[in-house]
Amino acid sequence: MLRASAVKRRRHALVSIALLGLVLWAFAGACDSDRAQAFGVQLQTGLASYPPFGAPGEVVLARTRSAGARFLKLALAWRTIAPASPPPGFDASNPYDPSYRWSHLDWTISRAIAHGLTPVIDILEPPSWAESPPGSSAAHPNLTDFTMFTQAIVTRYDGAQPNLPRVAYWEAWNEPNGSFFLEPQIEGARFVSVDFYRNMLNDFASVVHGVRPDNIVIGGALFPNEVRRPGATAIAPLDFTREMFCLSGAVKPSLVCNTPVDVDVWSVHPYTSGGPSTLPANRKNIWIANLSSITATVRAAQELGTLVSSHPAQVWVSEFGWNSSPPTHSGVPLNLERRWVAETLYLAWRAEISVFTWFQLADEPVGSSPFQSGLYFFCPGGISCDTPKPAAAAFRFPFVAYAKPRRHVFVWGRTPAGAPGRVRIQWLEGSRWRTFALLSTDEDGIFTTSLSLPRRASAANAQLRAAQLGGESAPAFSLHQPPNLAVTPFGS
Repeated sequence: MLRASAVKRRRHALVSIALLGLVLWAFAGACDSDRAQAFGVQLQTGLASYPPFGAPGEVVLARTRSAGARFLKLALAWRTIAPASPPPGFDASNPYDPSYRWSHLDWTISRAIAHGLTPVIDILEPPSWAESPPGSSAAHPNLTDFTMFTQAIVTRYDGAQPNLPRVAYWEAWNEPNGSFFLEPQIEGARFVSVDFYRNMLNDFASVVHGVRPDNIVIGGALFPNEVRRPGATAIAPLDFTREMFCLSGAVKPSLVCNTPVDVDVWSVHPYTSGGPSTLPANRKNIWIANLSSITATVRAAQELGTLVSSHPAQVWVSEFGWNSSPPTHSGVPLNLERRWVAETLYLAWRAEISVFTWFQLADEPVGSSPFQSGLYFFCPGGISCDTPKPAAAAFRFPFVAYAKPRRHVFVWGRTPAGAPGRVRIQWLEGSRWRTFALLSTDEDGIFTTSLSLPRRASAANAQLRAAQLGGESAPAFSLHQPPNLAVTPFGS
């Protein structure tokens, strides 16, 4: 579980810095007249589970899969597995050391797989004895202890241990570009957190790939904004990424050093103030609208040889969301959030994001937590009475439609869980949905093209939707673009 102080500082940083970005808002969907064919990116979705293992039960896992997600990101507080104090003879690298407490994690991973989900383990929050120095701060782990724990957990879930599940996806740490999770960040003119995290990531990858070469190492999980104020520091994610991979800041990057980083996936948390097409005032921050800055940088790093992977590196969004209203007055109105979710997934696909992870399945209680960004409302009576928000339908079956000149419309969508098939494109005439196009998806459930609107449909205000043949329909999407809303991800 994330420390309360870190959560509070992280939230304040998101609010105070992100508000600066509302100076620019451009409607990206209107600029795609020449982008009617797919990029060949397999956009898949996931949900992040925080806190680690108190909530995920059968209902949560079933709903996660029902949301169309393939991946379940489990934030593993290392301290919940390790002993509070290592006893004499404790072997931290041995997954069978009796001082480790694995039973809840074993169950969660096994049941997630049984529900058709692919677990992603994100390791953070060391026990106090594994902080550097011990008992100092969870934001500065001891790398030797971290590597030994990595050896234990990755070996435990290597698929060769009797009666234990296989885990292939492993993420190292959370938001290492922010002092709320890794410190120090900057000393003088040096980004010291980059050097520390590069060492951490390479040690981590050596173990993860050493146990099984086909394991996937995920790095980054970057905080979206630069922060410079007393008590909180964060390096802009684009700066952090360039420094990590020894790249200059030029349009066509060149190497400024030559230290390789062993990583298969680079990830970011592009929390955005305002709608998904809102650009940050500081373009080195990463929001939804400029995700392509990160994908271009990662491609350049692999081409220049400082990102080392046995396959083309991917970029993931490993955490994202907005608080909704209700339950919070400062959140995004429910129907607008539904539209924003569909647009967000389209823009992520357009930026060649391979996996998009929503934070999280259900809201946390108002008053005791700042996080009401779930796809389900929190119910005091228990998870069985939680009800879905309108955004849940858009996350499961995203569909967008943007008006073009001469009564054309650009459409894009992804079927639930990325299932291939055929879809009808329909417009609402009175109370009846009328089909005016039939499209085939690619093998990943993506469909996109430009179409002519029916003569009777309004080019400015028509309601469109996609409907699977023999299946379900996406939420309706209006050609009328609503005004942007100045709202920060977790309220103010």
